[in-house]
Amino acid sequence: MYKWRIKIAFVFLLLLGGFVSFVNAQTLTAGASPTSVVVGQEVQVEFTVNAEGTGFTPPDFKGFSVVGSGTGGGWSGGSGGSGTVTHTFIYFLVAKSEGTFTIEPASIKCNGKTITSNKLTIKVSKGASAQPAQSQTQTQAPQGNSNSAGQGTVDKKNFFIRIVPSKTKAYVGEEIASTLKVYYRVQHEGGQLQEPPDYSGFYTEDIPQNQKSQVTTTRETINGLQYNVDAFPQKILFPQHSGKLKIGGCTAQFIVDEAVREALPFGGYITTYERVPVVTKSEPVTIEILPLPKTEKRFSGAVGEITLKSELDKEKVKANEAINLTITFSGSGNLKLLDTLPLQFPPDFDKYDPKVTDHLTVTSAGVSGSRSFNYLLIPRHPGNYKIPAVEFTYFNAKNKEYVTLSLPEYNIDVSKGDNNSSSVTVSGPVNKEDVKTLGSDIRYIHPGHESFYQSDSFFLYSFPFFAAIIVPLLMFAGFVIARRRYMELHKDTVELKKRGATKMAKKRLKTAQKNIASGNKEIFYAELLKALNGYFSDKFTIPLADLSRDTIASNLAQKNVKDETLQMVNKTLDDCEFARYAPGALTGNLEEVYTSAVKLITLLEDEIS
Repeated sequence: MYKWRIKIAFVFLLLLGGFVSFVNAQTLTAGASPTSVVVGQEVQVEFTVNAEGTGFTPPDFKGFSVVGSGTGGGWSGGSGGSGTVTHTFIYFLVAKSEGTFTIEPASIKCNGKTITSNKLTIKVSKGASAQPAQSQTQTQAPQGNSNSAGQGTVDKKNFFIRIVPSKTKAYVGEEIASTLKVYYRVQHEGGQLQEPPDYSGFYTEDIPQNQKSQVTTTRETINGLQYNVDAFPQKILFPQHSGKLKIGGCTAQFIVDEAVREALPFGGYITTYERVPVVTKSEPVTIEILPLPKTEKRFSGAVGEITLKSELDKEKVKANEAINLTITFSGSGNLKLLDTLPLQFPPDFDKYDPKVTDHLTVTSAGVSGSRSFNYLLIPRHPGNYKIPAVEFTYFNAKNKEYVTLSLPEYNIDVSKGDNNSSSVTVSGPVNKEDVKTLGSDIRYIHPGHESFYQSDSFFLYSFPFFAAIIVPLLMFAGFVIARRRYMELHKDTVELKKRGATKMAKKRLKTAQKNIASGNKEIFYAELLKALNGYFSDKFTIPLADLSRDTIASNLAQKNVKDETLQMVNKTLDDCEFARYAPGALTGNLEEVYTSAVKLITLLEDEIS
């Protein structure tokens, strides 16, 4: 019986030792959040080891792009120094394609042994809207691109901007698309262009705002480092002369997440991220502009891909009846710089300056559409007339050759008009007052008698006489008084700006109101934020570059604005800023938001004054 008790106690001690060993076992645990995403969505993967280790080896994240990484650490346990040290390796991934992906185990060495983590399974779906196709491009690393910030700095290897032209070699007049690209390996928000590029030597066409807001996201590899790239279309450029033209650098400000490593009181460390404003500047870009080849043809100056057609509304008319000749250029290129063709009209025709009609579209792909010239012609005498054929020569930069297009010859048969030579028929876009009427410059002698005005009253010293003297004097005196009053009110520009803050804010709010009917929340909230920032900048005489939530709150507190009003200000600004980065996430009636903003400015004006 005694021996059995010893055996039972021995087995119990063995089990207890195994349990303690199990509790203190060194483990590497993998976790992901979330585990079900759409293409382009970010996934955070963490590998946590509960002991000191070396030589951590992450898995190959197939199907994902690594956009960032970090480390963390901690200590947990009881008193007397006992406890567990933990280290965490964090990776930020972006799904590249749909499917179900398995992340293989990671490994690390602890006390001479290699331990591995568990596998992870992540499901990636296509999502509601297709993400921009991602591409990987090898390109040269930036030289001299610098970042600076008011509160911190971010390494230019992790964040920088570039102005990227669609071509680095082009002909004079050939269109070039200019794009602002943001390269980043850290999280960032927003972006405000502080100093635009210098496009000296180029004729420019602005890409509409709705086109600029369509950001394209791709992937590029520079010196072995992968970057997310956001592309913002800027302008379409037309070089005006040959040589090496330079696009000057631009300056922009972003809010970037900067990694901060903090030591823990019980040992170890943890990595956190702090949002700091970063001002970054792009480097100038040089484009080689080639001169156009020599030609003996009469070159129009047009460069692109162009077609030409003409239309005469009628070839048989009566004298003094109007004719419309329309010439239309269509295609792509510098169409807006096209001028009239050297047409030769018969001397018996009255010709008016053509009406120019543009139907042009400017996109990141270039300028395309049509430009029309409408001529109003009026033949004054009967006969057979000709409008000779004319040629138009342009340069096709794509094929590197001159192309000549021709307009046909028109024969016009003009018959005798009505006996009343002053009758003119006008059809077309020209105003009737522009058309001369012949045959009415000599009038018949009027045979009757004309009545003449006779006055029996004497004007001198009459009431109108004195009124004519006194009224101008009174008007001059009123002008002098009003002028002095105006100068008195406008001599203090700071006070003038403060007084006009409310009026200017409501004027800017009307711009936001125009987007309510179309339901464009993104532009509406952007204009609303611009109106509120402009109001606070004018009211407190703070430059927009120095304006922040803290300065706004501080100035409102100094003016003894109520807490309820401060809360309304913060909520409105939060909604506007949130709408800039997640326009689809906000709900609500835009008309009510607009009414609340107007009410807020009125309430602030009452409490501040």
